[in-house]
Amino acid sequence: MTVKFPLEPLIDRDLAEVKNFPGGVIVFDRDGTLVKDAGQHNQKELLTLLPGVPEGLKFLSDLGFGIAVASNQAGLESEKFTPETLHDFNVNMRRTLQEQFDVDVNLIVVCPHLALTNCACRKPKKGLLKAIEDSGLGKIKLFVGDSESDAGAAKDFGVDFIQTDGTNLVNSIKTWAGKIAFS
Repeated sequence: MTVKFPLEPLIDRDLAEVKNFPGGVIVFDRDGTLVKDAGQHNQKELLTLLPGVPEGLKFLSDLGFGIAVASNQAGLESEKFTPETLHDFNVNMRRTLQEQFDVDVNLIVVCPHLALTNCACRKPKKGLLKAIEDSGLGKIKLFVGDSESDAGAAKDFGVDFIQTDGTNLVNSIKTWAGKIAFS
C-alpha cells in the first residue's frame, strides 16, 4: 500500500496565529458530533449542524474555552474526496458557526489515513489531541465525540470524555461544565 500523506495530522486553520486559551480547550469530533454524518463526502452543500451544537459551542466559548475539532478523514487517503474539498467543507462549517452564531472554531486537526496505514494520529490513538495541545491553543479539558474511537482517544490522552448521540449536545456540555465549576 502506498501512503499518500505524511504519517502525521493535517492542521487546517484559518488564522495565521493560534490564540492561546489559558482556561483550556474543548475538542469535538466532527461527523456525528457537530455535523450530520452523511458518509465520506465533505460536500459543503450537505453541511447540517446537529441539534444543540451552536448553543453548546457558544456556551463554551462564552466561558472562555477554545474550540477545536479532531476528525478521522480516511476518505482523503482513499481518494473519495480531495484536500480542497475537505478544506471547503471546514471553511463552510466555520463560516456558518461564526456568521450565524458568533462562534469561532479555533483549530481543526485531521487524520487523513486509512486504518491500515498504522499512523499515530488516527483515533483511537491520541495523535490528533497531541497535535491540538502542541499547537499552543491550550490544555485540552474535554473531548466530545460519538464513537468508541473518540472515547479511546480521550482515555489514551487522559482527558474527560462526553459521548453524544447527536440529539442535543448543549445539555451534555452544560452538565459537564456544572461539574467542573464545583470541583
